[in-house]
Amino acid sequence: MDRRIGVILVVILVELAFRLVYSTVSLPVNPLFFTMLVRVVETLIILGLAFRLSGVSTRSIPREIAIGAGVAAAFGAAVVLGDAVSRAFLQGGALRLLIGRQEVADPAMFFLVGCVIAPFAEELFFRGLLYSWLRQRMPMIASIVVSALFFAGMHGFIAPVQIVGGLIFAGLYEWRGNIWAPYTVHAAANFGIWILPWLYPSW
Repeated sequence: MDRRIGVILVVILVELAFRLVYSTVSLPVNPLFFTMLVRVVETLIILGLAFRLSGVSTRSIPREIAIGAGVAAAFGAAVVLGDAVSRAFLQGGALRLLIGRQEVADPAMFFLVGCVIAPFAEELFFRGLLYSWLRQRMPMIASIVVSALFFAGMHGFIAPVQIVGGLIFAGLYEWRGNIWAPYTVHAAANFGIWILPWLYPSW
């Protein structure tokens, strides 16, 4: 068995076990803290069992992060511009239909989990392991689409925002060959989805 698929199965089992515990046992634990715990455990499993296969290796992490930051800035600008144009013919703009305000009791914890830890664990899993495994067996476009569908499905339902994100992150992984640029864009996107609704006074 390919080592990647073995680690993928282990991570899926760990995820299911944590979800089962959370849904059946009343734990006096902050949901964000619980999510952080799950993602840290999954990250340690992936790095411990498949470090060389996880997409973390690259010649220059700062360079890859800079590339990701550039892509994130360009994509963010395109999203804001697209929303501004859409407001000419769509009441409230397109973004309002796609994302909503998230009420957050602990912004620092939300930022740490949602914009730092969770995107890293997800990039290790969905791009470092799953996408690279698919890519050895399927053409590039099929691998990008299938991995994006898995990524969106993991969020509970297949929504346009997650589909677009999955396509972009997988495309970046294909281009760069490591998780750092997609991770940077993923982290920035999560931050943008959280913060953008609060920047529009009419949201």
